[in-house]
Amino acid sequence: MNNLRPITALLLAVSVIVPCHAQLDLHFDGTVPLVRNGDPLTLAWAGGLNSVQVSPVDLNNDGLKDLFLFDRSGNSVITLLNDGIPNTVSYTLTREYDLVGPFPELHDWALMRDYDMDGREDLFAYSQAGFAVYRNTSIGSMLSFELVTSQVRSNYVSSNGNPVHANLFISQVDLPGIADIDSDGDLDVLVFSLLGSYVEYHKNLSMELYGHADSLTYELKNRCWGYFSESASDNSVTLNVPCSFNVPNPEIGGGGGEQSAIRHGQDGAPKSHSGSCLTPLDLNGDGVMDLLLGDVSFNNVVALYNGGTVDLALMTSVDNYFPIYDESVELALFPASFYVDLNNDGLRDLVVSPNGTTLAENGNSMWYYRNNGTDASPVFSFQQDDVFQGSMIDLGEGAYPVPFDHDGDGLMDLVVANHGHFQTGDTYVGKMTLLRNTGTVTDPSFDVVDEDFAGLSSSGIGLSMYPAFADVDDDGDMDMYIGDLQGRLHFFRNNGTAQSPDFVLDTPNITDEFGATIDVGQFATPQFFDLDGDGLKDLLIGERNGNLNYYRNTGTASQPSWQQVSESLGDVSTVEWWNITGHSIPFMFQTLDGDKEILLGSESGWIYHYGDIEGNELGTYTLLDSTFLGVREGIRSSPCLADLTGDGELDLVLGNYRGGLSFWRSDMISSTGSRETKDQRSFSMFPNPTSGEVRLVLTGEMQGATNWVIRDSMGKVVMQEAANGPTTVLSMTGLANSVYYIRTEGSVNSEVQRLILVGPE
Repeated sequence: MNNLRPITALLLAVSVIVPCHAQLDLHFDGTVPLVRNGDPLTLAWAGGLNSVQVSPVDLNNDGLKDLFLFDRSGNSVITLLNDGIPNTVSYTLTREYDLVGPFPELHDWALMRDYDMDGREDLFAYSQAGFAVYRNTSIGSMLSFELVTSQVRSNYVSSNGNPVHANLFISQVDLPGIADIDSDGDLDVLVFSLLGSYVEYHKNLSMELYGHADSLTYELKNRCWGYFSESASDNSVTLNVPCSFNVPNPEIGGGGGEQSAIRHGQDGAPKSHSGSCLTPLDLNGDGVMDLLLGDVSFNNVVALYNGGTVDLALMTSVDNYFPIYDESVELALFPASFYVDLNNDGLRDLVVSPNGTTLAENGNSMWYYRNNGTDASPVFSFQQDDVFQGSMIDLGEGAYPVPFDHDGDGLMDLVVANHGHFQTGDTYVGKMTLLRNTGTVTDPSFDVVDEDFAGLSSSGIGLSMYPAFADVDDDGDMDMYIGDLQGRLHFFRNNGTAQSPDFVLDTPNITDEFGATIDVGQFATPQFFDLDGDGLKDLLIGERNGNLNYYRNTGTASQPSWQQVSESLGDVSTVEWWNITGHSIPFMFQTLDGDKEILLGSESGWIYHYGDIEGNELGTYTLLDSTFLGVREGIRSSPCLADLTGDGELDLVLGNYRGGLSFWRSDMISSTGSRETKDQRSFSMFPNPTSGEVRLVLTGEMQGATNWVIRDSMGKVVMQEAANGPTTVLSMTGLANSVYYIRTEGSVNSEVQRLILVGPE
């Protein structure tokens, strides 16, 4: 028998043994092989995709348009570098831009558009019933953005012609059309009105007023652009509608008078605009902007063809099932369209993805249509429904990895649970996926061998299953507990062997020592760990409220009995101040020095790191870091630790709500596979969170002038101070409790880290 097998069993049954927490110095590695159906997944560890907004941007200034993907499911940014292969969709994942400028704090929608026409895409992003704009200030290969305005305004021109300046309203569920609508060289905006069935045209006056495009001066020039209206009850469109409430002397149209543009139901009551995605583009090469329209609650894209002119937009025909000449979009739910060249042929293609984050397709949710026409007159041909997704591990909604040596070969495999896979009928089904480690002790390689592990999709447990493995009956093989969405646990006995497990439901709704069903509320995430050191496996259970439950095993190795000891073990919490839920997912481990520590996944997506547990198991644990590694993959992070690279240190596989995984290795292997010295952060800071002062310590020698720059979540500089030595103490007095970003600027390596200010202001 392989002498590694007993060690592996011990790690799973008792705890994970690793060096001290200082050794958790992990680095992203996207090159660990992952194969599905014999095909290597080139974007295996990209973290999954659900509801994606797609924009081109040259990230590294190499002349190729890379991709900026913003996923509304978790408000995550994914950046892909263009491999530059002609007529081929080929991109490489990069993590170099994770903490660039405003990226970590973007939410709801974010689009790259070059508003100042300098050849570098700028960032338009949702902000408080409107949008902010960040100018692309990159120098060479150093990507950077600078906040221009936190809220773009527009002149909403009253009926008497007087200016009424207010934020250019865009709801958080809409996607605006940002393009040069009037062909004058600057970027205009199309958006549905706050209460209405009509599209507003906000003209950019930059060229008219200043003769150049680098301004954001908007004025409402038409309340009924294109003279169509969308139904209040469905996504049908009526053409040639009157517009008696238009602005005086409207541009790109006619009309007069003014009143609120509102929807009316059959009862005559006003109906709020519920959500639409607007994509302006010229569909037929006539030089005027047509429109693709996606609507909430519907799975089709509507194309409106502009039969007017640049100065007189008038929609004259409709394709309700675009593209009717090819495979029509049928993508639940709320499809959004993006016009971008994916395959490096100089022609913009079409990508369609859901703009909704609930009850939407989450596995095959990126439809790619190749442009076989011209850029001025596109002809779209359907290619696939999972572009990029098909090249990564993507389990739908949620990915929760757990280590388990499934075949007893001494190599740690991964069982990955999820919240749910989308299926026909707009419903979800919970499943687990087995990734078998087919590599070696030092070089892991994974193969997707079972996409419905143990047939659990038909177990009746439902959504958000989360497994924990241990030899519960002391027969020499691993059994399985499963936590569920309702906060309960279920026991599956292994009726097979350690090398060929066969899990059969033995006890649904596990009870405590008094016969009461164990119920932690919602989203039970169990882990077996011998917390009290008596040789018996106890239960740690995370939950939706962000706390940690502790059930001590007062039974025997073959017949556990669960005694509830604490509902708030260690006083840990993963609830951020702006949230009411925490979704704690625990992974406790023990160091070679005998110290116990724990990583907790969270609702916010940050990883919490607690220590000072040994000898203090029932006391208050110390929060070592609320932003472990500075890594945030998206909401509902799920950490999984195991020594997968054979160096005696833990590696990290991290799941998130987008349904994918990322791999963070502990050894000295770079992302290209060559040996190198471990990177070090250019500075450290503590305490974090802080209620007053923060101590900043440069980890290397300071060569020349270095500044500490602190920005708020909008990118605004709120503090700046020179570093006059290796240690600087900053007082946060006067700043509001919030999230801030500290950056080193100067001769040392530039780096950004996240700081949380809490406590009395």
